[in-house]
Amino acid sequence: MGGMLHLTQSGIQHAIQSYQADVALRHRSVYTRDQLDQFRRAAVMIPMFEYNNDWHILLTQRSDTVEDHRGQVAFPGGAREKEDKDLSETALREMQEEIGVKPEDVDIFGHLGDMSILTGFLVRIYVGRIPWPYEIKIAREEVKSVFSIPIPWLADSENHHIQFRNYAGREVPVIFFDYYDGYQLWGASAEMTLGLLKALNLSG
Repeated sequence: MGGMLHLTQSGIQHAIQSYQADVALRHRSVYTRDQLDQFRRAAVMIPMFEYNNDWHILLTQRSDTVEDHRGQVAFPGGAREKEDKDLSETALREMQEEIGVKPEDVDIFGHLGDMSILTGFLVRIYVGRIPWPYEIKIAREEVKSVFSIPIPWLADSENHHIQFRNYAGREVPVIFFDYYDGYQLWGASAEMTLGLLKALNLSG
């Protein structure tokens, strides 16, 4: 599945924006205004880049000292702060703080809508292109390491599966990808990744 799966930058942007419009319509029918007000707002960025004729996504492994999700694989992101004019600014600010990617170096394709997660956040999932190679500057208090996974590997349905985990007395389906280069993508970040693949018409 090499050769970037015939993905072009303009094709990716069109696909993300089409998906964004479709998700916005469905989102309005899922949440009431009162329900939305109960969530804390947050945003993440799925950074994409081209390398060796394939598209890749960039991920972080969180440090063992952060308050939430210690040691887990994640996309750069976090809670919206008062000074953020919108959620895209939240995602860009957090990415710069965590791994040193400057906002002006990011070409945002659009977003994949909002995902509610068990910790009480409603997370908007942005997708953007970054230049590569890039001088990554890790904030060690938040991030242990940074790595990438090629889109063709992620798009292979043989490389992910569902396990059921007990949460608050009920069985919850959780997505797990196989280990790649020593890292395992699972949980909310894995679900976000599947959303990206669906937007790009690459999911099985």
